[in-house]
Amino acid sequence: MVARTHKALVARSRKVRVRAAAPAIDLPRTCSVFGCGRPTMRAEGKGVAALHCRRHVEHHARHGSHWHGSYSAADLKPYLRAAESWIKTHGDDTWLKHDLASVGIMLDTSGRAEPATALRGRSPRERARIALARLRDAGIKPERIVAIALAVHAADREDPITPGCQEFREVQIAKAAHRLASGYHRKFDWPMRDGDTGVYVIHEYARSTGRVLRHLGKAIDEACSHVVAHHLDAVLALKVDRYGARPLLAPSPTAPR
Repeated sequence: MVARTHKALVARSRKVRVRAAAPAIDLPRTCSVFGCGRPTMRAEGKGVAALHCRRHVEHHARHGSHWHGSYSAADLKPYLRAAESWIKTHGDDTWLKHDLASVGIMLDTSGRAEPATALRGRSPRERARIALARLRDAGIKPERIVAIALAVHAADREDPITPGCQEFREVQIAKAAHRLASGYHRKFDWPMRDGDTGVYVIHEYARSTGRVLRHLGKAIDEACSHVVAHHLDAVLALKVDRYGARPLLAPSPTAPR
């Protein structure tokens, strides 16, 4: 486990600044994403990324790809419906039972849920655990989690411009699950001098970016690995039969240009 003491963080920050300030010899000066043209972070002396600019590094942290945007809820909807339908009609499948039990254990052993306002200073792994606990407390069933994993893998399989890497799929699984229970909502009433009641509302959401998405997505993907390996083709065939094949699409508008 990486030390998170103040002294260790200061030392790590100093090493990063030294690496960023070192001359970028024999390294590209501009971002490797096609059509970008911005200088790399290393070339600017403002980071250690040798192949990408700051904008695309931040895009990678949020979406799991330097150039491909995340799948929206609308993008995943037909795949999710097909996956949920398949799960309902194959409840006796051995691999499905195994993965549903694995997801159930993962949710039940995720510990105490914390509100989004109490995440500052927590490690990415701890934030991923808390995200699972929030899903459990929100009443999200293992069937929905397994359906999300199947839907993301099916969308990635059919996507003609997918990055095609495990990291992208794990981040997309995490983001889809994260949307189900990421907010902290509270309303407070108090009496005012004129006799009326004042209202103070808090809406706070956990950030959907960084290593926490990698930890959360990997945990879910591993728990659902058997049903994905054995039945992804059947789910994708059901989706195509009901909703048609996915047309050739341009990159998501969220992708920086």
